[in-house]
Amino acid sequence: MTVPVPDLAIELYEKCLMSQDPYTVLGEHLGKELGLFAISVWSAHPNVRDAASRIVFFQQESRENLIQKDQELADHVFSTRGSFSGFHRGLYYRAEALWGTHSHNAVILWSVLPFSNTDMAFLENLCSRLTVLFDVIVLKDSPMPNRVARELESTQFIQRQLMPPLDVLGGKNFLSYRTLPAHELGGDYLDILTYPNDSVGLTVADAMGKGVPGAFLMLMARTIFRLLAKDMNPPHQILTALNKQFTREIADVQAFVTQFYCVYSPVHKALIYANAGHNPPVIYRRSAGKSGVLPGNGIALGGRSDAQYQSHSVKLDSGDILVIFTDGLSDARNEHEQAFGVRGIARTVMKYKEYSADGICDSLVNAVMKHCQMQTDDISLMVLKAD
Repeated sequence: MTVPVPDLAIELYEKCLMSQDPYTVLGEHLGKELGLFAISVWSAHPNVRDAASRIVFFQQESRENLIQKDQELADHVFSTRGSFSGFHRGLYYRAEALWGTHSHNAVILWSVLPFSNTDMAFLENLCSRLTVLFDVIVLKDSPMPNRVARELESTQFIQRQLMPPLDVLGGKNFLSYRTLPAHELGGDYLDILTYPNDSVGLTVADAMGKGVPGAFLMLMARTIFRLLAKDMNPPHQILTALNKQFTREIADVQAFVTQFYCVYSPVHKALIYANAGHNPPVIYRRSAGKSGVLPGNGIALGGRSDAQYQSHSVKLDSGDILVIFTDGLSDARNEHEQAFGVRGIARTVMKYKEYSADGICDSLVNAVMKHCQMQTDDISLMVLKAD
């Protein structure tokens, strides 16, 4: 590591607080000035226990085997609030806790050379000043993190009572989700079903309406879906049966639900899906470095009792990413009435493609909250990243 002669912290304060993207500036400036192989900073969510996202990432050259270790080190920092050093696959690392008043972070520094005593003394001083800098950045941009915190608080009831627990897959990290209702209760729902052959059933749905009416409609559709999907039948059969039953239940009510349902086999990386009027999920193909949407659609549930649906299949390769979402994410608009859109989702996935499914979820939430000044619709999303 290179210890710079001038006061690096003052330079960082000036550059970061004048920038629209202070975290990117911080990573690049520190990485280059200190001659580091890589640097990352992980930030803990204020209202979700054991949830963190990587907000700073700089790497001199691609080395994918660092990603998992980097997150493991960050998790250890958050659990101990301590600092420690080590060696991993040809690189030396130093992990430090940046425990501020308004933000809790973990910084991981990677170097091709071991950290000397001089390096350690410099880093101790630098990290204390970085802690203050992160607090200042959070306070400078306070509407966004406070807004996210409020929405996360309001969704806790639904997550506890209706949503699947985050550890439903027994520690497997290829899947994660977030849901942020526009009101105290929301009309979106999602579910994760596990089957004996290690396959998982995944669904994201959007009931017409928001608040209490949307929540009651959501509860009705979810209850019927759960009964029908307990056995692993093809997705088009599930949606066809669900539509018939749901249409009977709401015969005197002008209401509908859009729903995407798929069955994914992690072993074979095979996805079978059907769509009932829902937003086509965004799929990122790592081999091509491009994003698109899954083809195939159908009529919304409750629209017509005799509606028929079709199952489609797709193969996922390692590193491919699937984002299933409700229109609250894609339709979120900024002050110029520009929608976040499929393009915003694809752009965010491309930027954070090296993250875990959980990290990509956090990145999408942060990106859409930066984009829109006011959330007007429920936002739900599920991210699947093939191992």
